[in-house]
Amino acid sequence: MSNAELFQHHPRMSLSPEQHFHIAAAYDKAALDISLPAHTRAVFAKKADWFRLLARVGEKKEQVALAKQQAKEPQPNPFGFIAARH
Repeated sequence: MSNAELFQHHPRMSLSPEQHFHIAAAYDKAALDISLPAHTRAVFAKKADWFRLLARVGEKKEQVALAKQQAKEPQPNPFGFIAARH
């Protein structure tokens, strides 16, 4: 395997913010499992934080995309009573 093949970016499946929150909740549950070693629970807690961050970023991206989409849509004339005459 060449260096180029090792560092080639592979397409990733993107998850929705809701899915990221769901994964974070699962990691939170594992982080609270007292039957696991402390260092493992700490790793799970960090992963939960990471997935919550990804969820928040995803929500922001969705909000921006929605705002852009709404900006492109024609806006109703607030002065509809003043119709343009042709």
